[in-house]
This record gives sequence, structure tokens and C-alpha cells, in this order.
Amino acid sequence: MVHDILKCRLVSYLAQNLVFYFIKPLSFSFLMNALYWLNQKSFAALVPLRAIIFFPTLFWYLFIWSDHATAQDPVFSQYYLSPLQLNPGLAGLTEDPRVTANYRNQYPGFNQAYRTYALSYDQFFPNRNFGLGLWVVADDAGDGILKSTKGAGIFSYRVQLNDQLYFKMGAEAGIVQSTLNWNQLVFGDQIDDLLGTMSPGGIPFPTEETAPDKNSVVYPDLGIGGVLYGDNLYAGLGIRHLNTPDPEFLEENSDLTPGIPMRWTLHAGGSWRVLKDMFGRYNMITMSPSFIFVAQGPFNQFNGGLVMDFEVFSCGLQYRVSSGQSDAIIGCIGLRTNNLRVGYSYDVTISGFDGTGGAHELGLVYLFDDGDTESRYNDCLQIFR
Repeated sequence: MVHDILKCRLVSYLAQNLVFYFIKPLSFSFLMNALYWLNQKSFAALVPLRAIIFFPTLFWYLFIWSDHATAQDPVFSQYYLSPLQLNPGLAGLTEDPRVTANYRNQYPGFNQAYRTYALSYDQFFPNRNFGLGLWVVADDAGDGILKSTKGAGIFSYRVQLNDQLYFKMGAEAGIVQSTLNWNQLVFGDQIDDLLGTMSPGGIPFPTEETAPDKNSVVYPDLGIGGVLYGDNLYAGLGIRHLNTPDPEFLEENSDLTPGIPMRWTLHAGGSWRVLKDMFGRYNMITMSPSFIFVAQGPFNQFNGGLVMDFEVFSCGLQYRVSSGQSDAIIGCIGLRTNNLRVGYSYDVTISGFDGTGGAHELGLVYLFDDGDTESRYNDCLQIFR
């Protein structure tokens, strides 16, 4: 019963704060009021058996039947370890090939509610003054109910404005495949008050709900971005879903939907190096404050914090606000060599949404460098390298 109650609260919270699902304003307002009432009345405690249908059924409503339904855009807490996900303009920050890998497990207390995997490559070619990038992201939402895989290529170009100021712009084009597992959905007409979801013969009760026309859709996705940076400060803007793609599982009325809203990502930060006498030797400490603001449709998210880099070891702290509500405090630690950087972060939920298990995240950056990284790159973007 406790698990069922948590499921209901999970859906309520996801719909209000973390998931970029885009529904018509009237439908969304009605749904939010209903979810709030159910949460306040502990509906799952009153009807525990039917609570097991709440998460998948709402999932189906959000993703399939809603006119504005779409998949979640993943946002990594360690966004500095996944720069190509943040802004296409950040592709090609190193002259040597750079490979990044990221993994995020959000809400592990709810049986793998959200898992995201990302892999990327990028490199700058100074003779031509441009950069290239490739990345792929796999997102598993609802324990396999909806899976999305996206691959994209990026072209970036750098312009030197003066001796200390540069501007990098980037454009990306990608392909997305979204797959729905219809068989994992359980609807209200499949629930028997005495037997549950299974007949005496062990066969699931049938549903009168109509299956979608297709369980997999493929569509193009476009994005652009730019970043202005100097010795100590940077600021950038990335825009995703420029073409507002329309991932429709249903053929009917597919031409009436507006598609996925554009995602706007504003980010800025700085980097300052200081020498500190520790243990009888001077150590270089780099302080890197930064923030990101992500807006998509009626939802937004703000992350702000500070990372301290003590040459080999780093640590940091962030604060996240989702759609105007305090959401999480994020702690991170990391290790760095000249070629390898590894980071781990944990999101501590402070919204009052209990039982989620927070979010675990791992990030890895490997630079195929010949050993002179520090001498070549002396700007404020070191946190992304």
C-alpha cells in the first residue's frame, strides 16, 4: 500500500515540476487540480488496488492522448560534464578528441522511473576554425513504458572578437526514435475488485482501450546555440526543437497538434584561479560559479551553484528550482587527471516529495591529449573540458 501511495505522489510531482510534458492549458489545469485533490485525500490509501493503474494510465494520457504530449527532455545535474547536451555552441572546445559519457538514475525509489544515458564526441580543428560533435542520448521513462533514442551531429564555428573575447556558434541536426510499450499499460477496465489484474487462469483481463496506430515513431530534430566567452566569464544560449517536431503515435488529427515546444537554455558562469598554501605547498584552486535556466512550454528549471577544483579533486553544491518550487540540493564530487575527469552527484529532494530516492548521476570526460592541456586552454571554459 505504501508503494502505491508513493506512486500517486510521484505522478503528481512529475506532472507539476520535473517532466516537460506539454498539454493544452485547459486539460493541464484540470489534471493538476485532480492530482492535487487525489494527493491531499490520499486516494491511493482508500483504494490501494486501483492505485497500481494510476501511474501507467496517466503516462498514457500524457504521452499519447494529449494533443500536446511529448517525451521528457533530460537535464543533467552535472551539466558541465555533458556540454553538448547544454548548448551546441560548446562543441569543439579541445583540439584533441574528447569523449563524454553520462548516466542519470532519477527517482530510484520508484522502480527505475527515469534513466538517461548519453555518449558524445567532439573536437576543434584550429586550421579551419570549426568544431564537430556527435552525440546520442537514450531515455527510459516509466520503467520501459516510453523509450526515446536520439542521435545528432553538430557543426560549430569560432569567431574572435578581440584579443580576449570569443564567440562560438553551433548548429545541430538529429533523428529521434520514440517507442511505446503498450503491453505495460494497465487500464481501469482491466481491474477486478476481487481478482486484481489477472484472471483465475493467469491471463490478464482485456481492455477496451484502443491501441495506438503504431508503437514507434521517428522524426527529425534541429537546434542551434552560441556562447560568448573571455578569460573569466562566459554566457550562452541554446535552443532545441527549432522545427517543433510532432511525435504522434496516433494518425488521427496528427496535423492539428503544434508539436514539441522549443527548449530554451540560458547559461552563464565564470572561473577564477587562486593559489593556496596547503600542507607546505602551493595548490591551484579554481572557483567556478555557474547557473542554467531551462524553459520549455509552461515549465522551467533553474540550477545554480559553485564547483571548487583542487587540481586532482573537485567538489560542488547546487540548488535547483522547478517551475517556481524549491526542488533539490545537489552535491557533487569528482577526480581529475590531465586526460580523465570523473564526477558523481546526488540530488537531495527538498520539495517534500518523500520516498523518491533522489537522483544519482555519473559523468566521465576523456581527452585524447598529449599532455599540454593546461598550457593550451587558459580561459573560463575549463570546467567543460
